[in-house]
Amino acid sequence: MTALPDYPVTLLMRTGLAARYDHCEAMFQLGLRIHLVTEDPTAAADPRFASVTVVQPGTTTGDLVEQVLTVMTETGSAFAVTFLEMDIVAAGRANHRHGVAWSRPEADAIARDKARQRAHLQVSGLPSPVVAPITELPADDSVFELVGRPCVVKPTQGSQSSQVQLVGDLAQLQQALGAISRLAESGEQHFFDDGKPRVWALAEEYLPGEEITCDGVVVGGQFFLGGIHSKLLSEPPWFEEDMYSLPYGDEAVEFEITELMTQLAKSLDLRTVLLNAELRRAADGQFHVVEFSTRISGGHVYRNIRDVHGIDLVRVFLLAAAGLTEPAREAAAWRHPGRVATCIKFLYRTGVVVRNTAGEAAGDPAFRQYYPQAGPGAEVRAAPDGFDVLGLLSVWDRYVPADHPARVRAAAARVAGKLSIEVRPSGPG
Repeated sequence: MTALPDYPVTLLMRTGLAARYDHCEAMFQLGLRIHLVTEDPTAAADPRFASVTVVQPGTTTGDLVEQVLTVMTETGSAFAVTFLEMDIVAAGRANHRHGVAWSRPEADAIARDKARQRAHLQVSGLPSPVVAPITELPADDSVFELVGRPCVVKPTQGSQSSQVQLVGDLAQLQQALGAISRLAESGEQHFFDDGKPRVWALAEEYLPGEEITCDGVVVGGQFFLGGIHSKLLSEPPWFEEDMYSLPYGDEAVEFEITELMTQLAKSLDLRTVLLNAELRRAADGQFHVVEFSTRISGGHVYRNIRDVHGIDLVRVFLLAAAGLTEPAREAAAWRHPGRVATCIKFLYRTGVVVRNTAGEAAGDPAFRQYYPQAGPGAEVRAAPDGFDVLGLLSVWDRYVPADHPARVRAAAARVAGKLSIEVRPSGPG
């Protein structure tokens, strides 16, 4: 098996290390010498990292690029990589300045800004929702005249469906945009690191069909499909992610989405990169690109694709990034249609976390992993008060096409009921 023993790389992950444990583990097992740049000082105790550089919260993108470049130069890193949405711009700029030939910082910048995404998709002739850019408050009914009623409102630099809402009247529109405006000004969660941009929110056409997320890898300019997750979302007006199931199970749809992702990769001139896209069916049945990013999904999505389809997207990307193009192509070309069925269950609560562990769930045969996203003492908020994820549960089961995805979703609900979770109401006492 091809490896990269002691090959130095810089990993930029200011936050989100816990939910991307598998990504880091894949790097370590490949033999890489990993130099981490993070805000998490506890990462220094992780022996998988050859060095850990701690950056301060509130660091601007420009300053972050300089710090990453310093680490790359001092450690002899061949390139920088990130699996965090909010860090793709800094990693891309650092790679470009470091002379990494496959780096595409302009594509990273487009991917990080949904307003720029929409413009790019339109110019490239790729299907996407009708959109109205929001630059100021208050908005008026002309928004609905352009995109229809109801419409979806979202921040241009968000993540994980945070502050994404379906609105049907002017009062709801104003309230949703007000919340996004405050988020853009606050700098919370690294969504708007460099301040509030001119276009800070979008109102877009509501597509009523199913939603999917596609993850793959581009090697030498060629897109290889990893997996397509069927998404189950909470009931409107919110778009909290409830369950992700795999495999998709329809070869015709997999071919359709692969063709669309190939066009997207070519339009961005991508050479070597991890690539993700969220897509949704319109009323005419055609899939439209809702958003895309030059990284793959976090947490269980990567592991589930590896379990179900036998393709290790992180390993393929790292081999290609290191110049081992042919071994990377060979590893990406073989893909099983579905060895098992998997499902990710998102957990949400509002209050102060008392306990958040796997508990008895870990003994269930369907249990795969549980990643708590908030520890004891942390305050979490679910919609409409916030969009915090309490934890991510992953389960697996036999893949029975006739009962998929209902069977594995039922397993996820059952195992979730065994988690050891206690969240008390916020407030005095």
